[in-house]
Amino acid sequence: MIQKTRRCSSCKKKVAADSIYQSQLKAFCSPECLVQYARSPKAQKDRQRAIQSDLRKRKEKLKTKGDYTKEAQQAFNAYVRARDKGKSCISCSSYLTESSPGGGYDAGHYRSVGSSPHLRFRLDNCFGQCKKCNRYLSGNVANMRIGIVWRYGQKFLDKVESDNRVKNYTIDQLKKITKIFRKKLKKIS
Repeated sequence: MIQKTRRCSSCKKKVAADSIYQSQLKAFCSPECLVQYARSPKAQKDRQRAIQSDLRKRKEKLKTKGDYTKEAQQAFNAYVRARDKGKSCISCSSYLTESSPGGGYDAGHYRSVGSSPHLRFRLDNCFGQCKKCNRYLSGNVANMRIGIVWRYGQKFLDKVESDNRVKNYTIDQLKKITKIFRKKLKKIS
């Protein structure tokens, strides 16, 4: 019969499996090797990594649906800003650059998230918009409507305006949306 052996995590010596001291997933040939390993910088890094991993898991458990919605919205908006970089503002036709007035630009929704939450993650409802139009002119919707018709056509606008389905996103759907838009952002960046 073949006897199982493992290597000591400290001195790397082969030891029979029945005479091993174990600490978590590590094996040691003697208590002295275990103590020596516990004091080493590598062990400290392993402990720190385990603590960080545990902390991440706990934070993930505490997240609410609102937190997942925020993450998904941030990923979606980042993608829209990257997609429309270098184009003009859909409302006022000023060019969208990082040096735009107010420092950059936003992802502006034609039908607002508050009035049409079912359209918050639809790419045909969201466009690159300067901060002046989006934040200070409340979306500048009248000019945005003209810009959408000019850029994409009346049929495109009618499709967005006529969509009134009720949509409640689940946490799994929100996680998937976040993942999808982060991947899309990586592809175009």
